[in-house]
Amino acid sequence: MKNYLQGRGYDVDCAARVGEAKDLLAGSRYDAVVTDLQLTASEGAEGLAVVVEARRRWRGTRVILMTGHPSDTIARAARRLGVDVLVQKPKRMPELEAVIRALVGEAA
Repeated sequence: MKNYLQGRGYDVDCAARVGEAKDLLAGSRYDAVVTDLQLTASEGAEGLAVVVEARRRWRGTRVILMTGHPSDTIARAARRLGVDVLVQKPKRMPELEAVIRALVGEAA
């Protein structure tokens, strides 16, 4: 994802863990945050913590939550936390870029 989006002109930072994502959000404002519901191999929903942090720090940041296991419960939680778009994986990169572009516009 990083390589694809950078190749399309987007500035991209990546985090593999919630703490890393929080550190990035503390240091920079982002037009969009794309996070997976499960950041690690666990059965948890760590991505929701990233959503909460993005909304807490930068209300204008658009948030895309990806999951390979969508459900009504996840969709309700995502809406409640302010997720702009819930994306079901797998998703082809051009399709994900179209979602990002619809939320924030073309890459600078």
